[in-house]
Amino acid sequence: MSEWSSYKAMLRAAIQSKMEYRGSFIAYIFTLIGFYGAQVSVIALMLNRFHRMGGWNPGEVAFLYSLLLLCNGMVSAVFSGMTEFSELVREGTFDRVMLRPLSELGQILAMKFEPGGLAHMILGVAALIVANNMVDLDWTPLKGIFLLVSIVGGVLILASIRIIIASVSFFAIKNQGLQHLLVFSAREFLMYPVHIYSFPVRFLLTFMFPIAFVNFYPAHYFLAKQSETLFHPVLSYMSFPVGAMLLLLSLSFWRFGVNHYSSTGS
Repeated sequence: MSEWSSYKAMLRAAIQSKMEYRGSFIAYIFTLIGFYGAQVSVIALMLNRFHRMGGWNPGEVAFLYSLLLLCNGMVSAVFSGMTEFSELVREGTFDRVMLRPLSELGQILAMKFEPGGLAHMILGVAALIVANNMVDLDWTPLKGIFLLVSIVGGVLILASIRIIIASVSFFAIKNQGLQHLLVFSAREFLMYPVHIYSFPVRFLLTFMFPIAFVNFYPAHYFLAKQSETLFHPVLSYMSFPVGAMLLLLSLSFWRFGVNHYSSTGS
């Protein structure tokens, strides 16, 4: 069996295992819709009270949110295994992964593929359509290409964070607190325009933990927002370069962890 065929077999098995219990899968989808519905309701209530958020109208905030949903959906589908990786190490499952003549990372991504993540993407597309109708964006072929590039950049950023946190499991198996903080809680900052936060938070989300490049900075390009809310106008175009650099960093840290991995003996 070729390497690609092995990955396809793992991916097929992962999807079949998730779809085997259709009732649970359907319940998950409705829970997901309810979760995002609650988030949208909170944003809507705030906008209804203040009308604008840091100078952004409801349509612009909806566009910001749609970019987050699209990027997070792809990452949730493909990189779900990274959030469960500490359990694989603790249970000794990663030992078996290392015995196969395949990429360790590739195996985990295929084995732990989460089809439910596609629901995130569908909701993201719906949010993008709604936002587009609200702000009447002037689309051009160049903007369409840049949208795809920006989404890829956002996906790389969020995926890299998951890989880095998973790599910590090679040295500290119990890292659920770090994962919850950096993967899930930090994402809440991206529901709103980042410039409404204090300068230290803006600096952190731009230069130290650069998740603002997932949606806030590229949104400035599409919405033609004023550059005074940015550190520099060029940051609007930096999602993909930042994502690529983070990916290289995360893969290097992952390889370092694999090379220094010691079996738990479980």
